[in-house]
Amino acid sequence: MPDSATEFLGKPVAVIGAATGIGRGTALAFASRGARVAALDVNRGPLDGFADELRKAGAEKAMTGTADVRNGASVAEALKDAAAELGGLDHLIFTAGILRVGMLAEMAEQEFDDVFAVNMRGFWVTVRAALPLLQAGPARRRGITAISSAAAIRPKASSGAYASSKAALSHLVRVFAVELARTGITVNAIAPATVDTPMVAPYMGQTAANHGYRLTGTSPMGRIAQPADIAAACLFLSSQASEYITGITMPVDGGSTAALPAS
Repeated sequence: MPDSATEFLGKPVAVIGAATGIGRGTALAFASRGARVAALDVNRGPLDGFADELRKAGAEKAMTGTADVRNGASVAEALKDAAAELGGLDHLIFTAGILRVGMLAEMAEQEFDDVFAVNMRGFWVTVRAALPLLQAGPARRRGITAISSAAAIRPKASSGAYASSKAALSHLVRVFAVELARTGITVNAIAPATVDTPMVAPYMGQTAANHGYRLTGTSPMGRIAQPADIAAACLFLSSQASEYITGITMPVDGGSTAALPAS
């Protein structure tokens, strides 16, 4: 088994949704292991200077690019450019996601559709585009990891669209895992609860804008997750140590979905 400190050296990795939060933390985590990293996102601004930051963190190569997961052609072009720059593709990390809150009966159709377009359909589109680029051969560890959510396991009122989209993503992961099993490509998901990211920051306080939505908040371990906690799980699910793990949605939530805390 490869040394866990060196097994990602020179390995090409594409992170979708890498501008902020979990995606940015994950790109940095792979960079710190000497990987070749493509940081892709629909929001170009936060990526300015990020390639230099990735190289300083230890990336053998680093690049940034624009990819809109709502548009199959955009994703396909971005991943093709990434594979050409990095010398192939071994790992795909899908962290793109949006959160819209509100009671299901009151949510606008466009908001509902937007959530599914990014969180669920976006994953499907991205995997289809990545598959021809993932390097073949039994000697190479190849993996796809998606960020699902604790909401897919234990949904809450006022996050029905988000929870449903993440549950659908987890099911796509299961089916892709089985359909790709003979290729040696593993497909898994991670289910965080509250993570300290810009996406959830607007909902940290109980305001009227929350529309009744409440974050899971502090876990039984006494804190909310940091992007580095989820990035570490992405490293594990891409590692040789997890080569026989496929089709799972793994909670990384400090015990938040294990049981309700004592009142």
